[in-house]
Amino acid sequence: MMKRTGIRLAAAVAVVAVAVTSLSSCGDSGAASESKSLTYWSMWTENEPQAAVLKSAVADFEKDTGIKVDVQWQGRTVLEKVAPTLITGKVPDLVDHTDDKLYPTLAQPGRARDLSGVLARPATGEKEKLSDTGVQRYLGQLRKSPDGVGTWMIPYEVLSVGLWYNGADKDMKAPATWDDLMNTCAALKKEKRACIAVDGDQGAYTAWWLDYLVDRIGGDGTMAQAIKDKTGAGWSAPAVKDAAAKVAELVDQGYLIKGYDASKYPEQQNRWAGGKAGFILNGSWLPAETGKFATAGFDARFAPFPSVDGGKGGATTDVRLLGFCVPRQAKHADAAEKLIAYVMAKKRLSGISETAANLTPRDDIEAPKGLTGVKATLESTQPREQLAGSTPEFNEKVLFPAYQKLFFGKTDADGFVADVKELHRAYVKAQG
Repeated sequence: MMKRTGIRLAAAVAVVAVAVTSLSSCGDSGAASESKSLTYWSMWTENEPQAAVLKSAVADFEKDTGIKVDVQWQGRTVLEKVAPTLITGKVPDLVDHTDDKLYPTLAQPGRARDLSGVLARPATGEKEKLSDTGVQRYLGQLRKSPDGVGTWMIPYEVLSVGLWYNGADKDMKAPATWDDLMNTCAALKKEKRACIAVDGDQGAYTAWWLDYLVDRIGGDGTMAQAIKDKTGAGWSAPAVKDAAAKVAELVDQGYLIKGYDASKYPEQQNRWAGGKAGFILNGSWLPAETGKFATAGFDARFAPFPSVDGGKGGATTDVRLLGFCVPRQAKHADAAEKLIAYVMAKKRLSGISETAANLTPRDDIEAPKGLTGVKATLESTQPREQLAGSTPEFNEKVLFPAYQKLFFGKTDADGFVADVKELHRAYVKAQG
């Protein structure tokens, strides 16, 4: 009796399995399974230029597809609000932010959907695959998630960091090497002019100097090796100490603008635009942020970070990507992917350049005024991840506290190495 009951039960399970499989197959291919709505949580606030571009695209998307989009302009803390939903399962279908913030929240824990299929298809209304428009160039620097998903975000804006100077200033030119930069700084000092402006209260802005120098000296990936080495020993690499010594030279020689160590952003970048300093290491957003403070005839020009004689690093350029990510638990992932493909079309994504004055990853979208040099550099050099291997938490608890002692002249290269190793080991221990 038990044997016959078992057979009947097995047969019933098989029938249910077949039915579920049939329904799933039918759902994947049939229009009945297509989502008619999605929820999109954005890092922008509603009054920002990027929000205006995206809002317009969403409105057109709703008209063209009949899919309703519930947009919530959450602002920069959007991922702090996404994190709890990953436990409850009530996740938004689409989010956007920078790659360094999306990675620890969604990609690293394996909670991001693979978007390689979006890349393999044309953007809405186009014939060329999205991957062939230039977007693919920047995805190689994305960290792979532990579950093997490589394309966990689709970028719609590209940010980069390099040296900026006034091209209309006869005393200024792009330095090809570190020695060129030091020579220009020495000449400006003789004229009682500040060489380098920097807002000292911005940890990332100050750390870009170390990040670039370490990789120019030791080769691309050297900084990442130091950050990823849980023993802290990676900070003993000769390239790190050499880079720290060069940063100390900037401080000791008085090449940094007076008051940088007590300034509040954006005080010093505005002073740079006002002609109070020769160079500033800053992002591609700089011309838009400082335009109204610039002196008459000011010509903001971008230069790649200089090479270091004898260094192993090549001409790589910092890249920070800003774009879309779909949580793996999203209930309307199909609609989210459709919206991504819609926004990424040239006629809509051009708004990031024309309205928001920023760069896009597409080769066929012209750079906004002031960013042609950045676009040319990005298209002719290898992109590199900014502060590769780090997380915002690691930077705030380990790198920035140790490094700013060096940058503010409170320790030397040896002191920095000792400090960062100690903080690194304490951080790893606290992480368990």
